[in-house]
Amino acid sequence: MAYFTNFPDILLPSFTDNRNSSTDFVKSKNLFKRAKIRDDIFRDAVAFEEFAIQGDDRPDNVAFKAYGDSNLDWVVLLSNNILNVRDEWPMSDTDLNRYLDNKYTQEHLNEVHHYETKEIVHPSTGALLLSEGLVVDSTFQFNYYDQGNKTILGTEVMGAVTNYQYEFNKNDAKRTIYLLRTNFLTQIFLDMKDIMRYTDSSQYINNRTKKGDNLRILSPR
Repeated sequence: MAYFTNFPDILLPSFTDNRNSSTDFVKSKNLFKRAKIRDDIFRDAVAFEEFAIQGDDRPDNVAFKAYGDSNLDWVVLLSNNILNVRDEWPMSDTDLNRYLDNKYTQEHLNEVHHYETKEIVHPSTGALLLSEGLVVDSTFQFNYYDQGNKTILGTEVMGAVTNYQYEFNKNDAKRTIYLLRTNFLTQIFLDMKDIMRYTDSSQYINNRTKKGDNLRILSPR
C-alpha cells in the first residue's frame, strides 16, 4: 500500500487565465492530512521490535526486508515518528564523509567536542559509582569513600570525544529504530483509511473528496 494513495482528494480553484467559468476546479491530493499510529499501539511494548539499519539502507529497503513490500516505507517512518528523512535517517558513509568535509577542516575534525565520563565501580564492593557517557567539562573530578575520601580525575574518570567521534556517534545512534510487527499491519491500514476520510461539512462531496472555495484573484485595475 503506497502512502499517498490513501490521501483524500480536494478540489481547488484553477488559477488559469480562463475566467469564464465559476466551476473551474483542479483535483489534488490533500497533503495537509497527516496520519499517525494511534497511541494505544505506541504504548504496547510487544507491538514493535528493534531493528538495526545497515549500510546505505533507505526506508523502502527496510520496509522490503521487514514486510516484503517497499511501498510500506511510510510504516517504517511513522513507527519512529520520522518526519524529515534527511535529518532523522542515518547518512551513508559516503554522505557522512561529505558532510564532515563541508562542516569541518581536518584540524577542527580532530579537536575535542566534549568530555564523557568513564564507568567507575567501587574497588571494594564492585557497586556502580558513576555511569559512563555523561557529558562533563574538562575540570571534572569524582569523589567517593573507600576507607577514606578518594578523588579521581583526568583520564581516570573521563575521556575526550572529538568532533569526528561526536558526529559519527550521532549518526550511528539513528541506525537503531523500531519496526511495527507484521500482525499489526492490518489494523494500521484500517486506521489509515479512517483518518483519511472526510466528515460532513459545507465543503463535503463524499468521504474521499471535498471542494475548496472558488475565490477569484482579481488583477488591480
